[in-house]
Amino acid sequence: MPRTHLVRWIILFTFLFSTLHYTKAQNASDLIEVTLSSEVEEIKSGDGAWLLFQFKLAPRWHAYWKTAGQTGFPTSINWVLPEGVEMGEAQFPTPMLYEFQELVSYVHKDTFFLLARLQVDSGASFADDVISLTAQLSTLICDEGNCIPFDQELKLSIPVSNQTTPSILFKEKVELALSELPQAMPEDIQLSAVMKEDAIVLSLAKAPLADLDLSGFYFYPEGDFFTHGEKQKFKKDQEGRISVQLSKDSSSAGFSSTLKGVLSHPQFPGGWNIDLSVDQVSYGVAQENIKISKTNEVPQVESGFNQLLVMLGLILVAMSIWLYGKTNYPVKPSPVRTFFRILSLALFTFGIWLGYPGEEPDLDTQINWSPWTPEIEESSRLEGSPVFVDFTARWCMSCQVNKVVYKKKAVIEKFKELGIVALQADWTKRGPLILQALQKFGREGVPLYVYYPAQNKGEAEKQGILLPEILTQKIVLSVIEKEKAFTAPLGDSFLTLLGFAFLGGIILNLMPCVFPVLGLKIMSFVKQAGEDPRKIRRHGIIFTVGVILSFWILVGVLLGLRESIDGELGWGFQLQEPVFVFGLSIFLLLFALSLSGVFEMGMSLTGVGSQLSQKTGYLGSFFSGFLATIVATPCMAPFLGAAVGAALAMPWFSAFVVFTSIAVGLSTPYLLLSIFPKWISRLPKPGEWMNTLKEGMAFPLYATVAWLLWTLNSLI
Repeated sequence: MPRTHLVRWIILFTFLFSTLHYTKAQNASDLIEVTLSSEVEEIKSGDGAWLLFQFKLAPRWHAYWKTAGQTGFPTSINWVLPEGVEMGEAQFPTPMLYEFQELVSYVHKDTFFLLARLQVDSGASFADDVISLTAQLSTLICDEGNCIPFDQELKLSIPVSNQTTPSILFKEKVELALSELPQAMPEDIQLSAVMKEDAIVLSLAKAPLADLDLSGFYFYPEGDFFTHGEKQKFKKDQEGRISVQLSKDSSSAGFSSTLKGVLSHPQFPGGWNIDLSVDQVSYGVAQENIKISKTNEVPQVESGFNQLLVMLGLILVAMSIWLYGKTNYPVKPSPVRTFFRILSLALFTFGIWLGYPGEEPDLDTQINWSPWTPEIEESSRLEGSPVFVDFTARWCMSCQVNKVVYKKKAVIEKFKELGIVALQADWTKRGPLILQALQKFGREGVPLYVYYPAQNKGEAEKQGILLPEILTQKIVLSVIEKEKAFTAPLGDSFLTLLGFAFLGGIILNLMPCVFPVLGLKIMSFVKQAGEDPRKIRRHGIIFTVGVILSFWILVGVLLGLRESIDGELGWGFQLQEPVFVFGLSIFLLLFALSLSGVFEMGMSLTGVGSQLSQKTGYLGSFFSGFLATIVATPCMAPFLGAAVGAALAMPWFSAFVVFTSIAVGLSTPYLLLSIFPKWISRLPKPGEWMNTLKEGMAFPLYATVAWLLWTLNSLI
């Protein structure tokens, strides 16, 4: 792992633990004060006005610019507006450069202002002749040792009158804020850019600029197209032209059609806005790789899924060889050897087929996905094309499963028939640009699917239609054809959600992470078949209590985090952290090796210590339930992820009920075996088959480790 990444994750964990401790004694409201005001006391329909956000931060604390840099969280504002009112993009002053632990961020300190332009439509009418506005402000405030999320809802009412009346109280503050905003680039300065394969060179030409100290220049790039934090070296040629080379971020999806940012220097306070469109950019090396288009000229999205298939294919081949060796004994009955040899050959053939690199699919027989950028989305919609945006990430299991729908013939034909522009926003590394797009829909996680129907010129702008988190062919075709949100016949009632949670808990027993652990528990039931039925019943009940209690602890921690960050917390967030994914891979790999007989760790882990199991046995059953929950978290069934995600947005009691339903579903098979001990007698008697089954259950774990390593590769 690169050194900068290691430093970044050390800082992340330091912030996490220090924030949980620090927020007990320190509230964000004690460190920051934000007010919202207007430059007018009354406004006339058809007129516009500036709205002013005033921030006051405690000493040594800072908030972040609209692009945070290498660390932090961008400051954003979401509006709730009445019909007939439009709001322009928030205007930020030029940020300051903040360096800590070799990481660079763009921040604001002390007192600063943000501005937003309000425009009232001509002839618009409002209830009680008052425009009521709501702004949802979200930012992160930090010092050198702590970071605290801050969200605040700000409301403002502006009376509507026959004449716009300026506010004497706030007019001067608005003028001050406007003077601190970056200014437009002077017309006599020649600004140009040359885009190379992995970098962009910005150049400025004007005689007075050549006399300025080059070390005073700094370009604050907007969005995640550029590499943040790199050392910027401004150079001057013989003709007096000043230039700087800016590296393109390797994780940036596609190529932006605009280059935005703020160029600062002590000699021009406030800085200059730089906003270049693609027609102002010339191209250097590898021009064919950076064209902006809706067609196949746009680089296709590369998921690296073939790498995962190769690893899974190798695991199946290894399993087939192991199975052949386990059954190739003369003592085995001939029919049994024949059956397992056929099964071994089938696994070997399927593994070769799965992992063998196939031919590239024909572009005419699949959906052509292009990397998402706001500019491509906007330009496609302005041209009247329907647009489908898939917000996804590698660590999102539901995202990967949903992609099967895109291979359905009916879905592909419908995309081709309507000329739908398919865009994929890959949030694997959680870029701020995609985060801002998610926040517009009230989300802070994936999956998210948005469909924008085609619209003709002159028509009112059509809003994006959100699809459910779990896709089916029926759902996708219904939304595209009817241009309406999909409504399930059963609705989303709480009882339906509980049913899905319970069913998901049962199916969770078959997931690769859980099946080996609980398979060992079944074998312990087999060993107990001759014991007292009441003792077996107690083992099952204690196991169930362990599962339920561990789920309660899990939901308590998640809801506590949700309250502490005062925002949405999506399921699977732990798989966004490389350190967690790496640690989980090591844990499951060791567990799989123990099941394969390399060393005896599995039984000890399942019983949480062989000594505990030998002393009473009940502690082993209790902690087996705990272990089942721990290893279940990365292998939640796809539709269960939606149920858990919904639960995390509910009140505490409802969330606990949903998680309890999952826990009961997970432990139901073993609870039934304990309540009806006669069923245990129908299970096969202990013997050599148990060791074979234990070794065989290691292979699903190896497959899970392969998937985690594939995910980790995209995070580092």
